[in-house]
Amino acid sequence: MLLEYFEVPGNEMALKELILQELQQQQELTVPVPDVDQRLANIYSKVTQQIRQEKAVHKLPGKISWKRIAAAAAIVMMLGSTYYLFLQTGRHKHMARYANDIAPGKSSATLTLANGTKIVLSDAANGKLAEQAGVSISKTDSGQLVYEIKDQQTAGMNVMNTLTTANGETYRLRLPDQSEVWLNAASSIRFPASFASLKQRRIELSGEAYFEIAPDAAHPFIVKTDRQEVQVLGTRFNINSYKDAAATVTTLLDGSVRVADALASKGEILKPGQQAVVKENSPIMIMPANIKAAMAWKNGYFRFNNGSINEIMLQLGRWYNIEVRYEGKLSEERFSGNISRNKNISEVLDMLSYSNAVKFKVEGRVVTVMP
Repeated sequence: MLLEYFEVPGNEMALKELILQELQQQQELTVPVPDVDQRLANIYSKVTQQIRQEKAVHKLPGKISWKRIAAAAAIVMMLGSTYYLFLQTGRHKHMARYANDIAPGKSSATLTLANGTKIVLSDAANGKLAEQAGVSISKTDSGQLVYEIKDQQTAGMNVMNTLTTANGETYRLRLPDQSEVWLNAASSIRFPASFASLKQRRIELSGEAYFEIAPDAAHPFIVKTDRQEVQVLGTRFNINSYKDAAATVTTLLDGSVRVADALASKGEILKPGQQAVVKENSPIMIMPANIKAAMAWKNGYFRFNNGSINEIMLQLGRWYNIEVRYEGKLSEERFSGNISRNKNISEVLDMLSYSNAVKFKVEGRVVTVMP
């Protein structure tokens, strides 16, 4: 609609792609972010340069008005209700002062054994932690939890363990079949201490986890959440299944998975680069995946893509272990950008504040969002 209004028929997709590519560059501008005129001038210069270069290779059909292109870029920036946040750190001073700061989360989790014993992994020393059902459980020097079969005769016992991360925690697990799991904050995974003698490698997930599954065609790997089941043979994928989220999202990096829910018992097969979105009482939706966004948490970043302040604060609440409160009318602006998860919360809040759409107050572990 926007590009049709600006009368550039035939150029809609090319122009939109050029504008969005420029807006989403992660290079920091040398001007203050609120200086919209200067930001627009920079974008206008770069976008027009790219279009001229494009025309030198193959001429875009139709008549192009450079003033209209600049206006379109401005509307994408401002009236499109998305703030593009340029986030290289170390060169911006804090815009606000808070009563206190909050450190980022850490590598930790609680392992609950079949007998009810709980082991807080950040407090546990490296080395062997326990042995059960012929399986040795240890913590490596890098902090990874590792399961290894030591006794094949007793390893077939169906003993279930649970690994849980609280708000502000994340952890990495290697299962006895050599599959690896990265668990995000406020998540849990329930799994057998050994898959020996089992026809299926079945686990249960609440929250979010990234999986790298060891191939074993004779023993499919199945991940069950409250909304779906994902069956794989050997692949890499991410599942986001928080109970406070509107949907469960499965993102496939490579290999093949089948996603099934109550409405589609046969399921839908994903190809690499696709994601399945499962909502209650709705058909499974298959769509192209934003791999960088889906994998940002595992790679140590927050990556916001046209997210509402409520969606963003859910992520911050899990990672920084904070209570989020709202005063006044909730902002309808959308935000895009990325920043390291290793930063204190003040830097993330300052980044969001550049839009002038929201302000924040930090008191203890309570963060209040204000218009």
